[in-house]
Amino acid sequence: MSMEESGQNVKDVKTSPRHELIFQDITVSMGEKIILDNVCGVAQSGKPLSIMGPSGAGKTTLLNTLAGRTPLTSGTITLDQEHIGKQHKRKICYVLQQDIFFPNLTLRETLKFAAMIRISDKVSYEDKMNQLDDVVEALSLKNCLDTMVGGDMMPGLSGGERKRANIACEILPDPSIILLDEPLTGLDASTAYNLVKMLQTYASSHNKVIIATVHQPSSKLFFSFDSLLLMCEGQNAYYGSTDKMVDYFENIGVEIAEGFNPADIILEKMKDCSDTKTKILAAAKNVRIQEDWPLHNKSDSFTYNDPGSPTMLKPPQNKTKKPSFWVNFSKEKKAKSDEDEPGSVHASLMDLDEISALSTDNDRKWPSGFITQYTYLTIRSFQLAKSRLLDPSKIVEHVVICLIYALIWFQLPRTEETVRDRMGAIFFIAIHWGFLPLFEAVSSFPMERVVINKERASGWYRLSAYYCAKMTSELPLTLLQPLTFIGVSYWAIGLNGIEAFFATIGTVFIDSIVGQSIGLFLGIINTEMRQAITVTILIEMIIMLLAGLFTRNLPFWLDWMKYLSFIFYSYNCLMYLEFNNGPPLDCHRGGNGSAYPVCHVANTTKIPSHQVLEHYDITWEFWQYLLPLFGFAIVFRSLGYIWLRFVQKPH
Repeated sequence: MSMEESGQNVKDVKTSPRHELIFQDITVSMGEKIILDNVCGVAQSGKPLSIMGPSGAGKTTLLNTLAGRTPLTSGTITLDQEHIGKQHKRKICYVLQQDIFFPNLTLRETLKFAAMIRISDKVSYEDKMNQLDDVVEALSLKNCLDTMVGGDMMPGLSGGERKRANIACEILPDPSIILLDEPLTGLDASTAYNLVKMLQTYASSHNKVIIATVHQPSSKLFFSFDSLLLMCEGQNAYYGSTDKMVDYFENIGVEIAEGFNPADIILEKMKDCSDTKTKILAAAKNVRIQEDWPLHNKSDSFTYNDPGSPTMLKPPQNKTKKPSFWVNFSKEKKAKSDEDEPGSVHASLMDLDEISALSTDNDRKWPSGFITQYTYLTIRSFQLAKSRLLDPSKIVEHVVICLIYALIWFQLPRTEETVRDRMGAIFFIAIHWGFLPLFEAVSSFPMERVVINKERASGWYRLSAYYCAKMTSELPLTLLQPLTFIGVSYWAIGLNGIEAFFATIGTVFIDSIVGQSIGLFLGIINTEMRQAITVTILIEMIIMLLAGLFTRNLPFWLDWMKYLSFIFYSYNCLMYLEFNNGPPLDCHRGGNGSAYPVCHVANTTKIPSHQVLEHYDITWEFWQYLLPLFGFAIVFRSLGYIWLRFVQKPH
């Protein structure tokens, strides 16, 4: 079924009410600098509004303001006669300019995740899938569902398909307002035109308010827009029908030569000629005081008392007009907005007491419950970890390391001469399975960060659900690798017995989990990959040097630092398992050269293995070395969550 045919779906038209978004006198300032200055406009269902202007005109800031991501200094934004507030949060979606996805997931997996997370739990699984199919059909994505999304380093969807996939993820919850930031960036003229026509058909058939910023469209694309808001230096330069823009500018003395793209001419003149820019802005201000200004009938419905009053007043009772609310902002109101709940849409513009009286399904902060979010986040995290950890090259790497390790220390004899070799084999296990998950976690999170920040900013799911899923989903794959490694190498080397074998596996599991916890924390706090790798290598070297193999006699002022090395505890755990109840070792040949006093006793040729622990000052019980490892895991996983929750908030 074609886009046009799907657009005629009668059910959609009947069940989707018409909407009107009005923004009046929008002013945004940052310090002394005014970014937006009294910007006005109206966007209606089925008639996409395009925002155009030169770089730095304030297009993206206006879009961020309408989305609730940039706080207003003054002005009003209303939707269907109601001031936009928390109850409208789920009615607005924001499609970012960048097409941000996980490249190694298919489009089907990506869209299904978005559907299950973003559509309310009150909707059945079958209905969610039907809604997903409708969106896929409307955006013509059916033929590429099983294609990898791909990215810069990986083949996948084309530019147009990625752009439509980005839009599909955002419109799955069936929002009333769709905001798009530069949706045509990176697309050729034909693909851009097809995307615009598709959006127009979708807006018309589903009664959606669509507002999109456009940088410099072709003439064909320019005249396909329904209405246009032209901005310059954060102000209105023109607002109205696109097909009337040329006549408007000619009437104010700005000539547009016939046969040229009006968008190119106007943007060039506003950018290069200060006199023309001044003339255009002056004319725009003059138009707004005339009777035929489109927003006059909207502003007439505002009633307010003393301009100093911060109270939001009720609209007039005239039912024939579309009333709006006027909010007069004071410093107290601005201060209150800073305390409002993060992520709420225009929390600074609303009276929370009045809003609390509204009880709708949109009052829910999250579209789906914690269990649903955790379940599908776990599935996605596992899919991502599987593609990373079970990559064929990774498997070959582990096999080669395991073979080399087993061959180097193959069937070590239990003699005094091989104690240091045995300690080296144990130390390699501790550092390899502590540092490998650490480095994997450090390198994986920065690659996920941009996607996670986008989804958190849009309110897809709870941070706690994501973090719990991240903690648990990768565990099976993280622990599978040391399990196979120890299962082969333990017996190849000839370490201490069956009981110690299972205890060794458990210890290595904890060692890997601690390494992963520290790596995740380092990946979270270091926002750049190069910085994260540099810091990680430095910390790994410090941890390894303090672990106890290279030196057992640190200077007294440095000795305490060994207790900060998790390898110190895991290494000593493994040493304990190997030598506490292990078979005795043969004394040094000749006896007199032995480091163990027992070998100097006549007729004694064996060293009780526990004396090796005493010789190397491993005097704690096994559980005393093991318990701090659990502490490391808990502390660093908690710190990672705290950092994400309170420091790295998405914008």
